[in-house]
Amino acid sequence: MNKKETEKTPIRDITVSVVIPFCAEFTPESMLSEAIESVENQKRVDTELIVVEDEEQRGPAWARNVGLDRAETRYVAFLDADDIWVETKLVDQLQQMDETGAGFCVDGETEYSPLEFVGALLTGETHGLTSAITIDTNRVSARFDESLNRREDHLFMIEAAIQAGVCFRPKTFIDRTHEDGLSHYVDSTPEEIDEFYQRVIDVAPEATQYRQEYYQHAYAFLGRKRHFDREYRQAVRYFSESLRYGPNLFAGGGVAITLLTMLYQYPLQSAQRLRAGGSHD
Repeated sequence: MNKKETEKTPIRDITVSVVIPFCAEFTPESMLSEAIESVENQKRVDTELIVVEDEEQRGPAWARNVGLDRAETRYVAFLDADDIWVETKLVDQLQQMDETGAGFCVDGETEYSPLEFVGALLTGETHGLTSAITIDTNRVSARFDESLNRREDHLFMIEAAIQAGVCFRPKTFIDRTHEDGLSHYVDSTPEEIDEFYQRVIDVAPEATQYRQEYYQHAYAFLGRKRHFDREYRQAVRYFSESLRYGPNLFAGGGVAITLLTMLYQYPLQSAQRLRAGGSHD
């Protein structure tokens, strides 16, 4: 079906283009094969598979945009190479889109309005992972922002929800994280936190109502990341920045745990240095 068609088409006659970004640096080919198999096993919906190999590591946003350009169907879905779909993922989402009139569907059990969905993404209430996305390209013109190091998928979903409305179907895919996955290499900075927020406000100005909760969540996440990287002073700094935007248990608990860890680690490291120094006598 040509993506320019506007008439209502029975689901059994719909073909969905499925875009899978793939980079061998971050995903084993065996996982890609299983992802492809889960596409081929979709029930009651025909699929057109588009695997975009990113040999130069230009990023998943680039690969997904290439897939969007290659797609010749009205409906496009995205699947990460290390995830797999359940067999009814596409038909369930297409039915939900048909029933609700939304042009964008994602995984979830809570029914949000488009603006509520934006708020849920900003505050970490939901994550809406990319492997769950199906869009109607007649109504969604959003692209993945290739200049962002992280959360370009969230920005895409925010823009799609504002443009076309959003609907939800639970348990559409299996998220298979692994130690070599790209998400393990993605970091963030205070500058990127500000940049992402501004991009969101450009797309959805009403989202300013979530500013305080967004910064609380973003800095608490950054503090948690620094804690697990054993950069404890930075962790305390970011947890404290989160608390500056308002009291929250996540940051408050993070500060306490990090300070206790520092109190434990300092004498331990001092003793280790003394033992190491004594070993040279």
